[in-house]
Amino acid sequence: MSREDLLGGLSAVATQGQVRQISYEQLHRASWQPRRSFPRDSLLALARSVRREGVRQNLIVRPSPQQPGRYEIIAGERRWRASAPDLAATLQLSVDEERGLTGPPPRTLPCLILTLDDQDARRLSAVENLQREDLDAIDEALYRLLLIQDVLGDRPHADPDNASTLAQTLGRRLHAIRNHPEQHGDERTRLETLFASLGTMTWESFVTNNLPLLQLPQDLLDAVREGRIAGRSALLIHRQTDPALRQALLTASETGASFQELRRLVDDQQGKRWKGLAADVRQNLGTRTLERLDDQRRARVMRLLEQLQDELQGSRS
Repeated sequence: MSREDLLGGLSAVATQGQVRQISYEQLHRASWQPRRSFPRDSLLALARSVRREGVRQNLIVRPSPQQPGRYEIIAGERRWRASAPDLAATLQLSVDEERGLTGPPPRTLPCLILTLDDQDARRLSAVENLQREDLDAIDEALYRLLLIQDVLGDRPHADPDNASTLAQTLGRRLHAIRNHPEQHGDERTRLETLFASLGTMTWESFVTNNLPLLQLPQDLLDAVREGRIAGRSALLIHRQTDPALRQALLTASETGASFQELRRLVDDQQGKRWKGLAADVRQNLGTRTLERLDDQRRARVMRLLEQLQDELQGSRS
């Protein structure tokens, strides 16, 4: 299914829009827009291009529902940010970097103005942004959630900054649909159609592998957004309960370690932990130690030892 099929009737609406130049100050980001990651170096490179050649692709906007006389950006926020008059201060550019910005920022940007309701604006924004290759894993998951909310008829969450709450709210429903297919046949069909249109993964895979990213703690969430670690590695780090191991994995990942290398570090650490535990148990299983226990505790230890012996013998068979 093509992008036009996914957008449905919006393709016809887009052909009826009006293109005009709009000043930077008249534009603003959408409050529901989930994308938060705009890598500094990439934005600076785009700003240099904008200063030399202008904005070559139309932004997609609509009349602002909250701010009369202004326009809400549906797609093209990165181009708008790169055109900012105060870009040097915002990005904290060095003197050399600022010299590389030849020419003034554009005073106006070319915009395609569409008349869209909230639902259609979110759908168009999600589809347009999911075509991009520079989305981080967190933003991609959030845009997919926007489309899931659309096809399931859910009211969008009011706070896109709170990724964890958003994932919990919709995640419960998605888990119910996955775990009880006999009760959610129509919803499953809609999800399957949506993800077939988007490609790259099934909706079940999204629930298992991508949705958990939105519930990462803030330090790992920021690291994924900033491109310092991969989403898969962040989930592995998050599962570790040993603070020292967690920090070692984070440091290794930020310096370029692959997921497989992190997995080996975890396995090595678990092996050391097992050896240490076995040594402690051997030391505490002396006859004198057992004799010092009262009858009830000694009986409990003996039962545990018998269970352990059964498990170890079973592993050899």
